[in-house]
Amino acid sequence: MIMQGILEYLPLLLYAALFGGLKISEHIVLSDPGNNIRKEWGDWTVYLILIPMWLVLLAPVIEYLSFGNRPDVWEMVLGGVLFVLSGFLSIKGYQDLQHGFAKAIEIEDTGIVVTGLYNVIRHPISLANILFCIACPLFLAAGPSWIPALVGILGVILRISIEESFMEQHVPDYADYKKRTWAILPYIY
Repeated sequence: MIMQGILEYLPLLLYAALFGGLKISEHIVLSDPGNNIRKEWGDWTVYLILIPMWLVLLAPVIEYLSFGNRPDVWEMVLGGVLFVLSGFLSIKGYQDLQHGFAKAIEIEDTGIVVTGLYNVIRHPISLANILFCIACPLFLAAGPSWIPALVGILGVILRISIEESFMEQHVPDYADYKKRTWAILPYIY
């Protein structure tokens, strides 16, 4: 009986473990005393991503508990891989930035980081956010939760567009950097 209960909620336990691991890892990187990553909430464009991301995190859990959605193994495996890839890109992106990350699109201390992931793609943390938006509903075989996931992905793309316009106006070398790199997916975008 206990084993059946554990198996019934195993996808939720794994989902919580993946999200918890992601957030703990990000916290460790962001709280490293050696970096100067700014942790303010930022400008309004941050909410284009944060609100849908919280919805996309919680809505699949509600669907799982309320509607009886149960994921197949392939959905959990693929969703889990996307969770891990999202975490890797996010953490590596923060590490590569070290001193250059701010949640706000701002002029102060704006520069270009061209090392690590940023040597190939300009927005690895945004790519991580997109993968997160896909991983959550996929992992728990959600249905309606794909709506905030799509809104979140569109929010990320809109924020990239706003940030790129800002950077081109305020950072002299950004146009050259943009020519030799990809926004989020090499050979695609």
